[in-house]
Amino acid sequence: MGRVKDSVSSYIRYRFSVQSKFSLHSPFIYKFWADVLKDDTRYPAYSTVKQLRKELLRDDRIIHQVDFGAGQTGRPQDGKTVKVKGIARNSAVSAAKGRFLYKLVKFNQPSGILELGTSLGISALYMSEAAPRANIQTIEGCPETAAIARSNFEKAGKQNISVITGSFDEKLQDVLRLMPKPDLVFIDGNHRKEPTVKYFEECLPHLHAGTIVAMDDIHWSKEMEEAWKTIIAHPKVKVSVDLFYLGVIFFREELSKEDFVLRF
Repeated sequence: MGRVKDSVSSYIRYRFSVQSKFSLHSPFIYKFWADVLKDDTRYPAYSTVKQLRKELLRDDRIIHQVDFGAGQTGRPQDGKTVKVKGIARNSAVSAAKGRFLYKLVKFNQPSGILELGTSLGISALYMSEAAPRANIQTIEGCPETAAIARSNFEKAGKQNISVITGSFDEKLQDVLRLMPKPDLVFIDGNHRKEPTVKYFEECLPHLHAGTIVAMDDIHWSKEMEEAWKTIIAHPKVKVSVDLFYLGVIFFREELSKEDFVLRF
């Protein structure tokens, strides 16, 4: 109940802080606003992923889920029994966030994408639809969840997505050796301050000026809000955009140091 109250108060603060397009003096950030946040096009790819989501929401298979995220206790949960449809309903990326990721990838046109937190693979599918030639490396801690994601990618005919099974602590450095200069990083897992900041800092030496980092659930808890504030204060971060449900970070050298709060 406490986190719900915190979330409500955070959202109220966010709504009162939202800036208009007239505050976007940078042509690059204005283009991001126009091409990503204001693009209402119903791309055919949305229907493709929507169909998969419908199937997963009817999937009664029971799996044993290993949870390395904050969850209820902040400790890994081994062997928790869940239905696939429950993961699709409660943990998979929402349609709105998926559409955002699609447009963000379309905007950035990355050749290499790193995702921390595969879940059932819906977010990776959105990104693959936007950049079918991109190399997508996605890390998932739960072996049975990772297996379902792989099956979903095969079913969708996606050969550009590789699922690495294991915790971020175990696998992130291995993946960064495979993809030393990712163009887009999507962090969607753990939801605790210290590990989230740690993963960002591990990625940081591999990021270039054109890399975009997107973070999910930046207002999910006080810890995540603190993680977001710590990360965007880093001197290498040029511009941050708080969308409440997501945060986006840019590193382009020509940008002035600014923090924006925009409507999602």
